[in-house]
Amino acid sequence: MTPPSPGAAGQVPWYGPLPGVRPAWLLIGPVLAASLGAFLLTLTVGPEGAAIQRDLQLPTLGILWMFVAFLLPAALAVPVGALVGRRWPIAVALPAIVLLVPGSLLIALAPGSGSLLLGRAVTGFGAGLAWGVTAVLVVPLRARRGWAVPLAAGAVVLGLVLGPVIGALLARFLGWRLPFMLAVLFGVVALLVTAVSGIVVLTRSASPPAQPPAAPSA
Repeated sequence: MTPPSPGAAGQVPWYGPLPGVRPAWLLIGPVLAASLGAFLLTLTVGPEGAAIQRDLQLPTLGILWMFVAFLLPAALAVPVGALVGRRWPIAVALPAIVLLVPGSLLIALAPGSGSLLLGRAVTGFGAGLAWGVTAVLVVPLRARRGWAVPLAAGAVVLGLVLGPVIGALLARFLGWRLPFMLAVLFGVVALLVTAVSGIVVLTRSASPPAQPPAAPSA
């Protein structure tokens, strides 16, 4: 068995810390993206979906189409986010948010059913990536999993609950498009937070490992 080279144990690979030793704050960006995806999933439930159906003159099954158009790409993207995100979490979280932001904007500005369903599919795929990478970041936290799992799960559940509530309130008074514009703003914040996390990881990986003090000469 080849012994490790001097200083190799203190080095951080160029792709970031290995699974199991990542800092807990790396969860912030993916959790924000995952909660935004959960918010968008349930946003079309209730009065919000009915308002979209009336405004865009969708058929009777329009609300079901909106749900399936989101959920099917999300289900396909979850294993991709988990497999790739296990090694490159920021490289998965950033594209996930990039999909959530323009997808939400496309829905907010949708003139008809085609652009609406396309926006739902785009945001669904982004949400699935975010859910997958969040799951694989939580699992290796070991001792810290006691608070990390409830925190991440609570944020996603909060997004699921706020979707219908905010959608119902705003759809009744300000129109169904505004919640998706709010999702765009939240996505921009999540994108900035995740980008800063990625810069910090790259900075740490580029820093030279600490050298042990030299032995005193005889």
